Amino acid sequence: MSVRSLASFLRAGSGRLSLGSLLGLLLFAAETLWLLKAGVVGVDIPLDGPYAALAAAVRPLLPGVILRVAAVYVVAGGLLGLAAALMARAWTRRSGWVSLAVLVPHWVVLLLFWAWDRALMRPALFDDLPAVRPVLAWLVDHGEPWQARAAAGAWVAVHLLVLAVRDATALRRRVVAGGPEARWAERVLGSVVVGVVVVLAVALTVRRAEPVVRQPLVVLIGIDAFRPDRLGATGHGVAPHVERFLQDATLFTRAYTPVAQTEPAWRSLLTARWPYRTGVRYPLTSDARLVLAPTFAQRFAEGGWRTVFATDCSRFHFEGPASGFATRWQPPRGALNFALEKLRYRALGLFADNPAGAAWVPEFIDNRALAGIHDPMGYARRLSDGLVAEAGEGPLLFAFHATAAHFPGDPVYPFYRRYVSASEPLERRLRMHFAPVTPGAKGAWNREGAEGLYDELLAQADAQVGTLLDALRASGRYDDALIVLMSDHGESFHADRPDLAGATSVHGARLGDEENRILLAVKPPGGRGMGPAQVDALARLVDVGPTLLELSGLSALPESDGASLAPLLRGEERPLAPLYAETGYTHVSPEVFDPGHWPGAPRTFDAYRLRPDGVVEMGDPADAAVLHEKDTGAFDGQRWVVDRPQADGSVRRTCSGDCEGADARALADWLDDARERAPESASRRVAGHVDDRNNPRPPGNVRPPQRLLRVWPGQPERAAHPQPRGG
Repeated sequence: MSVRSLASFLRAGSGRLSLGSLLGLLLFAAETLWLLKAGVVGVDIPLDGPYAALAAAVRPLLPGVILRVAAVYVVAGGLLGLAAALMARAWTRRSGWVSLAVLVPHWVVLLLFWAWDRALMRPALFDDLPAVRPVLAWLVDHGEPWQARAAAGAWVAVHLLVLAVRDATALRRRVVAGGPEARWAERVLGSVVVGVVVVLAVALTVRRAEPVVRQPLVVLIGIDAFRPDRLGATGHGVAPHVERFLQDATLFTRAYTPVAQTEPAWRSLLTARWPYRTGVRYPLTSDARLVLAPTFAQRFAEGGWRTVFATDCSRFHFEGPASGFATRWQPPRGALNFALEKLRYRALGLFADNPAGAAWVPEFIDNRALAGIHDPMGYARRLSDGLVAEAGEGPLLFAFHATAAHFPGDPVYPFYRRYVSASEPLERRLRMHFAPVTPGAKGAWNREGAEGLYDELLAQADAQVGTLLDALRASGRYDDALIVLMSDHGESFHADRPDLAGATSVHGARLGDEENRILLAVKPPGGRGMGPAQVDALARLVDVGPTLLELSGLSALPESDGASLAPLLRGEERPLAPLYAETGYTHVSPEVFDPGHWPGAPRTFDAYRLRPDGVVEMGDPADAAVLHEKDTGAFDGQRWVVDRPQADGSVRRTCSGDCEGADARALADWLDDARERAPESASRRVAGHVDDRNNPRPPGNVRPPQRLLRVWPGQPERAAHPQPRGG
C-alpha cells in the first residue's frame, strides 16, 4: 500500500467517523426534544408549587450532565459510522452523495439491531413508548438473545463476504501483474503468521501470578426485601445462588429486623443500636437528626482494614461518612437523582451499558432508579471485578446492598418471564405497578401477579449475588472469606386482608413476620465446619455487627444493643435477647390496618424539604407526626407485644402468640423499659394530639394523654398506667 493510498484511506475513515458522530448528535437532539416535550423537571421548564425548589436545585447541575450524555452519543455514533462505512464498501466505493445514501441506512440498521438486542435484554428501556408496545410484547413472550445476534451476525457476514470477494479479486489481479503490491502482500502474510506464533507462545508460557499472602476478607451482602420463605421447598427456585451458599453457611431461621425499612434498618445494622437510639427512624431522615455513634465499619477501619460500601440505588438509602465506610460506590443523592429518572436518554441504555459508559456517566448506568438504562447484571460483573481487586490490596470489609426488588422493579432477561402470567398487562409484567393500599382499590392488580413480579426481582438479585460469589470462588478467596448474606426487611402482600388483594405491597407498615423477618446466613472463614447448618434461636439485625467484629478479632462497639452470634455459630447457647421493633413511614396510613389509629403523618410532597445542596429530607412537622404515629413492639420468638397510638390519645397494647404466663408479662415490662428510654415521649409532646383530623399538626405545647390500654387474647380491654423504669 502506497503512502498516497494510506492517506486516502485515513481521510475517508475520518470522514466516516465525523459523519457517524453527526448522526449520533442528531439522535441526541431528537431525544432531547422529546424529553422537553414530555416536560422534564428542571430543563428550562417553569415549575410551580412544591416542585419549584426541586427544579431550582437541579437546573444548575444539568448542563454538565447533559454535555457528558451528548459526548456518549457523539462517540458511539462515530464508531457506528465507521462500522457502517465498512459495510457500505461492500456495495460501492464511490464518494459523495452516493456514499452518503448508502452509509446512512447502514448506520440506522446497525442501531436497530442494537436496539433489538437491548429491548430483549431490558424491555423497560422501551416499555413506555406506545408505538413499539406490540413488538415489545412479542419479544417479552417469545424473544431470545440469539435471534437478534444471529440476524445481526448474518447481515454483517454477508457484507464481509462481499467485501472479501471483491478485495481478493482485486488483490489477485495485482499479484498476477507483479510489482510492489505483490511484495507488500507477501510481507503482510508473513507478518501475520509470525504474530500468531508469538501470541500462542506467550499464552502458553505466561501464568497469572497467585498472591503470596491471603489478606483477611469480610463480605456483607444485603438483598433488599428478601423474605426467608423464598428459600427451600417453598421458594419455587427463586434463589439458587443463595441456596448454594447455604450449603457452606449457618442459616438463622428466626432472624428479625427492628424496623422494616432500608435506611433505618442499615443504620441499626451499622451501629448495633435500636432505631430510637440512632435517630434514623424512617427514609430520608435529616442529617441533623442522625445520632453520631461508632459503627462496625469504623472499627474495621481503625484496625487497618479497607472499608468499601456499594449499592446501585441511593434514593432512599445513602451512606455518608457517618457510616464508617471510607470508600462508597453509590449513585448521587437527592434532587438530581429524582430528576435523572425524567432524563430517559434511551440510547444510553444501548451505548453506555459497559465499563467505559459506567465510568463516564455512572449516575445513569449504575443507578437502579433508571429503568432499562441500568444494566443490573453488567453492574454485578463490574462490582465483582472491583471486589476482587480491592481484596488484593489488603484486609478488606466489603458491603453490598442489592436493590433489585425495589422501585422501579424492572426485571431483565431471563427473569421477566418466570413467574408472572403472560396474560397480565405488559406494563405490570415489566415494572412495579402502584395501586393505593385502600380496601377494594379499583383497577388494582392481583396478589399472584404482584408476588410473581417480586419473585422475578428476587431471582435477579440472587443472580447478582451469584456473580459476586462466583468471582470470589474464581479468585480463590471464597473459602477463606467471612461472608454474611442478609436482608434488611421482608415484604407484605396483605395475605390477611382479602380486600387489599390488588394493593401495592409494603414494608414498614406493620410489625410481624411478613415484614420484620429477614434472611440471615453466616459463613465463617473455611466454612461452618462442625457448626450447625441451621440455628432456630432468635437473632436480630443488630447482632450482625458484633458478630463480624468478634469473628475478625476486633474490639466491640460501646453501648451496643446487639450481641455476637458467635456462640450460636459454634453450636452453643446464648441468653435470650428480645427484639425491639417499630414501624417506619410508608405511603400507607396506619388506619388501613388498625381502625382508630392516630393518622397524623402527612403523606404528600409537603412532608419533605429540599436543602440548598439538593438533598431531600423530611421536614420538622412531618418528623414529629411520624414519630407520634409509630407502632412500637417487642418480640421474643414466641409472642409479639405491640403498642399502637390511638386517635383518642391512648396507646393500645396488643399481644399475639403465647400471651399467658410470666414470659409474656416479662416481655411487656421489657417493652415498657424501651418506651421509657426512647425519646418518643418527647416527640409525642411535640406532636401532641388533636381529635380534629382536619388539623393533623397540633400545637407543640400539647401533651397527649398517656393511657395504655392492654388488649390481651381472651381478656377485656383495660387501662393501665405503667410505672417509669430506669435504664
